[in-house]
This record gives sequence, C-alpha cells and structure tokens, in this order.
Amino acid sequence: MFLALEPDELEISHAAATFLGKEFPLARLHANPRDSVSLDAFAQLGWFAFTAPESAGGLGMSIVEEMLFFLELGKVAGPLAALTQTLAVATARHDADLCATLVAGERDVAWLVEQRPGGSFRLVGDASAHYALAMGPESAALYALDGSSCREVPCLDRSVAMYLGDDPAALQLIASSEGSEVWQKAQVGVSAMLVGLAETAMTMIVAYAKERQTFGRAIGSYQAVRHPCADMAVRIEAARCQLFYTATACKEGHSDVAMQLDATQLLAVRAAKQNTDANIQLHGGIGVTDEHSAHLLLKRANLLERLLGSSRSASASLLDLERSRTDA
Repeated sequence: MFLALEPDELEISHAAATFLGKEFPLARLHANPRDSVSLDAFAQLGWFAFTAPESAGGLGMSIVEEMLFFLELGKVAGPLAALTQTLAVATARHDADLCATLVAGERDVAWLVEQRPGGSFRLVGDASAHYALAMGPESAALYALDGSSCREVPCLDRSVAMYLGDDPAALQLIASSEGSEVWQKAQVGVSAMLVGLAETAMTMIVAYAKERQTFGRAIGSYQAVRHPCADMAVRIEAARCQLFYTATACKEGHSDVAMQLDATQLLAVRAAKQNTDANIQLHGGIGVTDEHSAHLLLKRANLLERLLGSSRSASASLLDLERSRTDA
C-alpha cells in the first residue's frame, strides 16, 4: 500500500467497516450517551493484535493494516478503548504473558493523559480498568490501577468517561517500552480516527444537501453549500494521502518518519475540526440540536486532538525543521 489500497488491505478495511457499522452505529450515542463496551468482540476478531507477535496471539501484521482499522473506527466515533488497548499491547510486547492477556481483552486499559509528580493524574476511560497507559515521544508505561482513588469529572465528549486521580504514587509500574514506537503508533491511530471523523462529517452533509430543499431546490445546488462541501473533500484527500504515506513510511522505517507523523497529525486535526464544524453550520438550525449527530463528531474531534497534547508541539517541530533547513 502506498496511496492506494491493495486487495488484502481492502478486505481488512471492508471487514472493519462491516463489524463497526453493525456493532457501533453512530445512533448508539443517542440511546446511551456513555459508550460502554466489552472488549470481547474486538479481541475475538483480533483487532488488538495487528502488530503483536504471533507468539503472543498476535497477527504479525504492520502498522498499515492497523491504521485502516482505526480509520473505520473514527468514522463511527468508535470506542476509544480499542485504541488504548492496542497501544497497551505494543507497550507490553516484551512480556509475552501480559501481551497475550491484553490481546485477548482479559484486562482493560485507560489512557493516562496527564501525570504530575506529587500532584494528580487524569484518566480517559473507565476508572475500574485494570491498567493505565501513559505515553511520551520517547517512552510508554503501563501502570496498575489497583488501589488508586479516582473521581469522575465532566468530559466534553459525553460518550467518554474521564476521571481525576489524586495520588500518582499509588500507580504501580507493570510494563514499559523505551523508544518512539508506541508514540508513533498513537499518532497514526489518532490521526486515522480524525480522518475518519472528517469523512463521516462530509458524508452526512452531502446526504442532507441532496434531500433538504429550499425554494423548490435542493440546498446542494447552491454555491454557499457546494463550495464548503468541496473544501471538505479537499481537506480529507490531503489528510488521507498523508496518512497513508506516513503509515507506509513507519512500516518501511523511513528516516523522516517523525516529520511525516507531525504533518499527518496537523492535517488530520484540521480536516476533522473544520469538517465537523462545517457540517454543523451547513445543517442550519437542526445542526446545533442535541438530537442531531453532528455535535457528536465535533466533540470527538476536539477530544482526539488533545490526547497527544497540543497540536502546537507538532507545528513547532515542523517549523524548527524548516528553520534548520533554511539556516543550512
């Protein structure tokens, strides 16, 4: 795969789309705002095990196949737990028994997005999870949550639980991984989910523009609607092509992977946030109502953007690279 999918990659993409469309339709978040999910269905189909070694129950595939799954997961604003579990498997890859347990979904993992020495930590995911995953650009760590005290705090995305813990010292280190591999997988996974959100937003408004009529004409016939839809398509194409190239670069070990990942993250964030916002605006009055699904996409896009820290760090990295080339 480079910028077009191979037949076997298309099969994975279609299988993921079929599974997620059936098990996690976007409408589920209206019936049950809190997206509680069992890991069993994911584990049985091997969705956590794309890049895990076969000795630990993995599939031994590459980050490309993994990216395709998260692209489809993003389209349905799927459970964040699937991404967290996959990253935990990568973190525990040197512990065969722990890795196999995570691949089988027997232990669930929350995302630890903030940790302050002597202060507090914030979890995205279930506070009753067995483990918490903390990541940085150069390392990742898996902690046991047994005995830690957490209290729930509001989250913009109501389908996701967020908790605040008061004692980081209560977290017991279970496994760790040095290097940038897990962080790179996180960047690819989050970016893929953001691109998926952007695609769903465009699909949603294009369908509405064909049906909604004013003054005897479908609103899609007006330039004020057509042009923003075209802009959405351009943003998606740019982000998707960059995503596919970056996943391939990670697979093949290109020397500029870090730069490509930052560019992918920025394009994906821009596509998701601008497309989900335009989707709301173009729907008119109904687009801002709680009953419509448009706001679910925008809220998930904002949450995903912040999982890896501010996008400013990726922007700064690219700017520093440009300055160094100019100075040279």
